[in-house]
Amino acid sequence: MDPSAKRKQPPSNGSNDRRIKKSRGGSAGRWQTPHHKAKLEALGSKGLEAGNMGIWTTCVKGKERQALEEMDNLCKEYGEKLFGIQQEGSAAEDDDDDDIEASIKKEVESMKPAAGKPKDAVFQPMRMELDCLLFMRTKPPVDPVRLVQEICRDAKAITDKQQRRSRFINRFTPVTFTVKANETGVEEIARKVLAGHFQLAGDEGGESTTAEADGCSYAIRPSFRAHNTLKRDDVIKKVASLIAPRHKVNLTSPDKVILIDIFQTFCGMSVVDGEWEALKRYNLHEIYLSALKGPKDAEEKVKEEETAQPETKSGEA
Repeated sequence: MDPSAKRKQPPSNGSNDRRIKKSRGGSAGRWQTPHHKAKLEALGSKGLEAGNMGIWTTCVKGKERQALEEMDNLCKEYGEKLFGIQQEGSAAEDDDDDDIEASIKKEVESMKPAAGKPKDAVFQPMRMELDCLLFMRTKPPVDPVRLVQEICRDAKAITDKQQRRSRFINRFTPVTFTVKANETGVEEIARKVLAGHFQLAGDEGGESTTAEADGCSYAIRPSFRAHNTLKRDDVIKKVASLIAPRHKVNLTSPDKVILIDIFQTFCGMSVVDGEWEALKRYNLHEIYLSALKGPKDAEEKVKEEETAQPETKSGEA
């Protein structure tokens, strides 16, 4: 019999399972690094749940662990400052740690949802299976919106590079509540979150808060990540239909901004002040850059514009 034909036959000792595992994304019995094992655990973990509240955070690619540490430290500081929450220890560690084994251990721990945190912890940092994306799960008395606003306002006020509190965090998106990302869930979360800021359609005869009575304007800003079931326009129309007509849409300078963040099978929502635009849409990195430019850059820009103006000819306005 031709030896090459024998080699083409599937082995009879059960090793064909190896090829099956490989085709399904398994390791095929190969040795895995601690980093790879932790990543697989994170991908298969439950993680985010309906009913959670917290803060979506984007960060520099490849710096998720460092960004998570920065976020953890900011939450501890502002949690105590704003809500009187006492935290033990600090997640801050030297980025230039020469101990490779310790560095790997930190990476492994950071990839586990709510790593090293008790289930009842007020702040629970989580890694997502998407690059550059993190989630800080919070619990009462923490208000994610207020927390993010204060961090961004303080960042806007810095005058020196040494005051900068983060290097790897980009944008924050506070989440007041989360539900399953479907049509029913969108209406459920909208009614729950919007009720404290707007008069809802059909409730015109009821009591109104100050904001409702003033008929504050609004804009809806949805964001989609790893989701293709719900459509952007449909979500906007559904949420807008639940708000009473006295509130008008204003896309340039709204009094309130409705943030909708849909990630995989979850839909989160919050309502923030119109200051959201002035605070660079809560992009901490951009706020720092803008604050550190200072008035000098603004003056130089004015001078450049004046220099670029053509001379006015006699007799022309």
